[in-house]
Amino acid sequence: MSYGKAHLEERLLRALAEAVGELEDPRLFLLTVEAVRLSPDGRVLSVYVEAFQEEERALEALRHAQRRLLTAVARRVRLRHLPRLEFLPWRASPA
Repeated sequence: MSYGKAHLEERLLRALAEAVGELEDPRLFLLTVEAVRLSPDGRVLSVYVEAFQEEERALEALRHAQRRLLTAVARRVRLRHLPRLEFLPWRASPA
């Protein structure tokens, strides 16, 4: 992975973690954004999260808030095209 992509993923991770922290949804209590992976074409951002309670409900809440999260990320990170967010459990993350 190139430095540029790794740096961008780190910025996206921080921006998403902050944006998720600002959501006032009780289903997201004790949820952590663990990692992000940008697809090679930049169209999909896989977001790996760990929820300590009711993981499926937390993933559903994130999918429901996707537009709000994308808006928050766009304010924090300059991108030519915003990727589609794909929320996955941390245990499914690639090694």
